[in-house]
Amino acid sequence: MSIASATFDGLWNHYEMWSAIVGGFTFLWLAHHSLVYRSKNTDDDWEDIDGIEVGVFPKHNDDLKLELAWTIVPFLLIVWLTYYSWGPINEIWASPEDPDSKYGLECGTEGHDPNKCYHAIGITAQQWFWSFDCNDLDADICDSSEYQDLNGTMVPVLKLKQGQYFLANMTSEDVTHAPWFVKFGVKEDTVPGLHSSLWIAPTCETANCGGDEGESTLLLCTEYCGDDHAYMAAIVNVHNN
Repeated sequence: MSIASATFDGLWNHYEMWSAIVGGFTFLWLAHHSLVYRSKNTDDDWEDIDGIEVGVFPKHNDDLKLELAWTIVPFLLIVWLTYYSWGPINEIWASPEDPDSKYGLECGTEGHDPNKCYHAIGITAQQWFWSFDCNDLDADICDSSEYQDLNGTMVPVLKLKQGQYFLANMTSEDVTHAPWFVKFGVKEDTVPGLHSSLWIAPTCETANCGGDEGESTLLLCTEYCGDDHAYMAAIVNVHNN
């Protein structure tokens, strides 16, 4: 991934790890019991080795410790994964007026920390096009003046500086859209008549951030919005120049 959200990468990897652990344990347990606990032809009563009687619970097979284990352990794991997931959710829904959030206050406002602040930009969706507004930010921080050919179609280019935080204030002029920053790991709906927001923290994979050209990803729409929904795209370029 040339541009990625470190927060969501960590969450994804954490879930993959626990999926492998739980899945591996479950299938090994299943294979072990399927092979070991089997009736044998040499058993005196191999047709009903457990002595099961219709309508009667086989109390002799009851194991309270095992039942508690397979109830409590998954419950604790679910609690832990829920807690762990709050990190990315809190970052996505952080208040732009909270100076203690990861993003601080808007750069240039009273009381902001120059080492921890964000830039506000605008994104407007319409059938089937994206419009960007950098709000008079310096061109080295945000620029939306260029267009680029993408599979035969000219699409807008949004250039963002690596290491900066951006708050995208978004709306739609016609129907519901859903801008998806493919390699940032974030998306949010835009609804006509309503304003939504999305935090963006662009990063690069390579040390030089793609050099003079920067590293690029796509901005797509993930909410069906009409005939050309599949072609509603823009290019997001991240640089450190």
